[in-house]
Amino acid sequence: MSQNNSMIGIEKYLKNRKNIFDVGTGPNGSDWWKNVDTDTQITGCDLYFFPKNPPDNVKIFKYDASKLNHLNRFSNLEIYQNNNHFIRQRINLVNKFDMVVANHVLEHVKSPANLIKGISKLIKKNGIVYIGFPESTNFTDIFYHLIHAEGGGHIQKLTKDIIENLFLKNSFKTLHLGKWPDDWRWFEEQFDFKGRNIKYTNQKEISYIAEVFRKELTLKKGYFYGWEMVFKKL
Repeated sequence: MSQNNSMIGIEKYLKNRKNIFDVGTGPNGSDWWKNVDTDTQITGCDLYFFPKNPPDNVKIFKYDASKLNHLNRFSNLEIYQNNNHFIRQRINLVNKFDMVVANHVLEHVKSPANLIKGISKLIKKNGIVYIGFPESTNFTDIFYHLIHAEGGGHIQKLTKDIIENLFLKNSFKTLHLGKWPDDWRWFEEQFDFKGRNIKYTNQKEISYIAEVFRKELTLKKGYFYGWEMVFKKL
């Protein structure tokens, strides 16, 4: 599968997907939730962050994505209700989903290999997996670790070949590999320089750096954030 320099976007794959699993739902849920069909059911997992009032078609489990490979047909899981309240329920998630999404997740988990094995258990034959992650050998992830001495949550150094090979070993076919350009909003809007006690920099200067990066670190020059990948379960 040859790579290209354009992103397809997740929206192309959401239509007619009736059961979607979202790995790493985060504190606000995923942006793409609003674009699914009206009869689509979304099941997700996160270990630390949960949206206050998830939509009626969304069910979220408190679970470590690195252990998705341990799920079986009789898993006893904590289901998020609201306001950090959970109830336990025995549920079968194996071979139930026609799409799995794992955006900005693989770099955060203890075992990307186990996560991918788990995805292989959850997804039906011919189901689609959509993922995105930073390329550790390119500028963005190197810079990210430079300004986050503790790692900033990025505990894995991933490459295209590492992740694609893991999916291929778990009976997936590669449908798309696309370079993911960086808009540097994460740096401009989320980098907590004050909390990190950086005294001689202000927000205006952070924005200036971000703008320089946008102009100079372009796809044409070989700079990008990471990879958008799409796989099909065989």
